[in-house]
Amino acid sequence: MEQNEEIEMQLWEYIDGSCPIYDMQRISILIERDALWKAKYDELSVLHGSLSHSIELEQPSLRFTANIMDAVAATHVAPATKKYINKGIIRSIAALFIGMIAAVLGYAIANAGNGTTAKYTLPKLDISGISGIFNSETVMMIIAVNIVIGLVFLDSLLRRKSAGRHA
Repeated sequence: MEQNEEIEMQLWEYIDGSCPIYDMQRISILIERDALWKAKYDELSVLHGSLSHSIELEQPSLRFTANIMDAVAATHVAPATKKYINKGIIRSIAALFIGMIAAVLGYAIANAGNGTTAKYTLPKLDISGISGIFNSETVMMIIAVNIVIGLVFLDSLLRRKSAGRHA
């Protein structure tokens, strides 16, 4: 029983032309030489021929496209995204950042002297113990990790730009 079903499946693929070329050659040889394959092939090809002649494809009505467009036009279109964004919040955040930048610049300008004498001196740092930690291998490792992170960032940036162009 399973063998007949397997034969029918292979013959349907052969009749439809959806099987690979080497299977088509194998099945055509089996149809020529094996009586069971020949009988099943004749039966299925008659059924295939009767189905293809008796079934007509249904055509949509002439106003099908117009009916769809009318249905789409009748639906309520979502409002633009401008209505979802509160401009007051955006302006207050911008004002906060502008105020912070202005305060830092004002402080820097007020404390900048025009003379050559410095009001404050930087403390002297003893960095002799750091040389044991930051040897050439460690520095090279840090540079390599930074390069990889930079390449990942560049890749994501370029992917976003190319996705924006193709959308």
